[in-house]
Amino acid sequence: MSFDRKENSKRVYELTLGYACNCNCAFCSITDKKLRPPKNTAEALADIAQARREGFRTIGFGGGEPTIRPDILSLTSFARKSGFDTIRVQTNGIMLSYKDFARRLVEAGADYFKFSIHGHNAAIHDRLTMVEGSFARALGGLRNVRALGARTSVDIVITRPNYRFLPQYVETFALREGVSGIGFIYPIYEGSMRANADWLGVKMSEALPYVTEALALARGVLIDRHIVFNMPYCLFDAELHDLIPGGRLKLKVNSPGQVEENVFLNSQGSKLRPKACAACPKLEDCGGIWKTYAAVFGLSEIKAPRKKPPAGKKAA
Repeated sequence: MSFDRKENSKRVYELTLGYACNCNCAFCSITDKKLRPPKNTAEALADIAQARREGFRTIGFGGGEPTIRPDILSLTSFARKSGFDTIRVQTNGIMLSYKDFARRLVEAGADYFKFSIHGHNAAIHDRLTMVEGSFARALGGLRNVRALGARTSVDIVITRPNYRFLPQYVETFALREGVSGIGFIYPIYEGSMRANADWLGVKMSEALPYVTEALALARGVLIDRHIVFNMPYCLFDAELHDLIPGGRLKLKVNSPGQVEENVFLNSQGSKLRPKACAACPKLEDCGGIWKTYAAVFGLSEIKAPRKKPPAGKKAA
């Protein structure tokens, strides 16, 4: 099998170890996968070695929740010995609230932690994860690994309980907690998210003013990563298009039983291309609108993308 080692050195190899989790998030889109068998240790070690042979320099361990695996320390240590420059862990942070475990994982080689935190306070986050105390544990875990010198970022899935507080979320985690990046993730309406759409769902156009305010604030504090996932370019002014990765976010995602390229574009039968998309120059990068979103909210929000106004003029 041929592969471009030079190109892969700039990409992320995302290794989904399994789908088991110690949270029960109301918005989880992969509830149907949670009982699938995870990768065993031998399979995971082989995947890590293959990723290095293919030239990847950054590896991410994801799930589910990778920190609940008994072998996570040995997998991380093997990744470091294999020569990865960055070893990233996607986590809800609960296990990292144990200082000794956090220390051992950092010492094993993990140097970048992406925390899934879904509110700026415990009331919102704990309600969404359906685990009492999970916000305090996540915050403790974030502070533990930061104190050990690891880089941190946070991701929030946008739902009705939290969307009005996205600016406060930026203030909490960028200004107070010092994370280096924030990912704003519009949910995929599958699994529990689809089942709970009546109380969790919010139209993209309704959330948009709060998303744009939060992005402006994130830019103001100069954090190095603030990205919007799963919202189309046409909702945003052209000045914000660089924050929507689309097909530019080039990942290789290796999950139990499946390997995908450019997974966040995901236009392989999962998206619609309504008439309003036809003349859009961003169509191939965007891919269209998620079918599952359209099934809940329709397509009335989708329009031709906004153009950048001429110099000296303000957008209408």
